[in-house]
Amino acid sequence: MYENYIFEGGSYRHGELVELIVDLGGYIITQRIFAQEATITFTAPVEEYEVIENVAADIQGMLRKAPLLGTEIAVVTPTITRHHLPHPVCDMAEIMRRKGAQTNVIGLARGVGRRIAQLTLRERQIIEEHDVCLIGFGNFKRCIEEKIEVFKTLNVPVVAVGLPETQIEGVRYISMLGRLPYTFKRLNEIELLKKISDEVEKAVKVRKEEIAIDPPFVPPWVVKDELLNQVEDIKHSLAPAPIVQRLNGVRIKIPYDDYHEAVENVLISDYRLSEIATITKSSNRGRIIVELTPMSLLNM
Repeated sequence: MYENYIFEGGSYRHGELVELIVDLGGYIITQRIFAQEATITFTAPVEEYEVIENVAADIQGMLRKAPLLGTEIAVVTPTITRHHLPHPVCDMAEIMRRKGAQTNVIGLARGVGRRIAQLTLRERQIIEEHDVCLIGFGNFKRCIEEKIEVFKTLNVPVVAVGLPETQIEGVRYISMLGRLPYTFKRLNEIELLKKISDEVEKAVKVRKEEIAIDPPFVPPWVVKDELLNQVEDIKHSLAPAPIVQRLNGVRIKIPYDDYHEAVENVLISDYRLSEIATITKSSNRGRIIVELTPMSLLNM
């Protein structure tokens, strides 16, 4: 069984840790070196944790688990106007990133107002490209209970946050957090953020268990490595993270129209990527989405 981790420490001798992880059968997901600091995210066998931890301590670094590593989360807010954007959205996105997730904040075109709130087709498609949808609502119970119906039909797990206490079927809902004119500093507010991240972790765990019942031919991190090795232009993308790993695939931040054939022809264990995955054009900037096909649906 594999687990996800984040190493934070000095860049000096970080190569020793990278070599160890690979030798133990792990995979490096991201590796960022800034001057004298190194941040490495990776996945490795659980039984090798103590060995890796000892080496991390030896090179003056710290190792921590990253339960949301390898996930892409949509943090949705009604709009991005100052009247309706809940400030906690930024804090919610940050706590997700600290747990290892890649986050995208999405402001809806018509998210405000109890009667006119809606999702456009493009907004729905963009949100459903993520592993989890985390929605920040406001302070009014009736408004939340009516607007949440718009999100219940999404094909991804939904975690909602709002101020009033209420019960909403089909959605993980966390109360006591509405619109605020400031960012979080108090201890009780930090506890709320932890509660939110715990609910997202539960949603991710359920999704992982579903995938484990009928897994793909290869895990996403293998696909990521092969794409970087075989499609050279990915490394020259100006995007902060050229490839974003997801629970059951990857997002490649290069134009679909120019590169989809190269991506389709990437070889993984004598199979073309298009034979073991569905490759589509993203609704977000025309990038490439790779969704791995379950083993039961493959013709091998």
